[in-house]
Amino acid sequence: MSTHAAAPGNHAREHFHPLEVIPFFRRWPRSQLRDLIYTFIWSSFFGVGFYLLGTLTDGSMQSLRAFGLYMLISNVVGYSIHALFHIGGHTGLEERARRSGLLLKSTYFSGVPLLGVMLGLWISSFVIDVGIRRIFGDAKSMMSVVTVSLVISVVMSMVFYMRERGAAADAALTRERLRVERVEREATLANLRALQAQIEPHFLFNTLANVTSLIDPDPATAKRMLDSFIRFLRASLAATRMEHTTLANESELITSFLQVLQVRMGDRLRFRIDIDPELRGFELPPMLLQPVIENSIRHGLEPKVEGGEVVFRARREGGHVVIEIADTGVGFAPTTRGGVGLSNLRDRLKLLYGEQASMQIGENTPAGTIVTVRLPA
Repeated sequence: MSTHAAAPGNHAREHFHPLEVIPFFRRWPRSQLRDLIYTFIWSSFFGVGFYLLGTLTDGSMQSLRAFGLYMLISNVVGYSIHALFHIGGHTGLEERARRSGLLLKSTYFSGVPLLGVMLGLWISSFVIDVGIRRIFGDAKSMMSVVTVSLVISVVMSMVFYMRERGAAADAALTRERLRVERVEREATLANLRALQAQIEPHFLFNTLANVTSLIDPDPATAKRMLDSFIRFLRASLAATRMEHTTLANESELITSFLQVLQVRMGDRLRFRIDIDPELRGFELPPMLLQPVIENSIRHGLEPKVEGGEVVFRARREGGHVVIEIADTGVGFAPTTRGGVGLSNLRDRLKLLYGEQASMQIGENTPAGTIVTVRLPA
């Protein structure tokens, strides 16, 4: 008595049993065996119901043999309906009915149970001789069978109507959730670009001031700083126009950024980039890691008189890509969350990846801080 609807775009099928309208029966995973068991339970409900109805009609309790006959016939009818829905699902009839108008859909979901009742009674007539075959030659008896069939059809139609309404409501909720997530991602991207628009002029003016001060005393260094700055501007401008970048492009942007700062800080800043070659094409959101580098410089190395080193590493661990940014600076306080930049990064990871991504801040050895970002591979 289960239904089978072909999923759009593939050959997977959605199995739904009328018994699942009761929340208790949704806890077990769907399978053919489970549906067969559910059909027995569902049909037995009808058998008990018709037995009690017959008892009320006769005015006295019917025999156990009568109860057994009701249960047997109800299950033969139930499995006949089950088989017809199974055939309808695998031949595509049910899917076409679902895509059609209300009239054809209602005809399918009420007609199949009606046909299943007739088929089940006919099969039962070959199993036990309870006069079922004579029913088809008697108008009064035939009317009783039609009435029973209509009752079952109405019940089944109501169940499938509730199912369709629930499925439509679930689809609407899914669409709304996806819309909200898209709006949140777009808002996050807009906030990121606004933040870049605020930060880059400050970095721009400081860099140009440094270049100006170096032109006369050290023109070679000024040229080297300007070349690195141009590469950084080109990479950051391209990043603001893309929704995704690669780990290779992100590392180039970070390298250009650090080279500019290296000219200004001199020997106080050293850095290394260590990325698994297989991960150079790995996609990630643009400008995701630069705030971590900025925090390493601003809060780790600049306050330290002798400066230190920044190491950018990326490797694969199972189903994740692990990116580490470590510095040998003064380190964060034990209770810190890394400032506004890293807090924004946490929020951005949550919006883009949900629970599949994470960021952790720990102590580096022998000194400094290590920030570990895990992204789904």
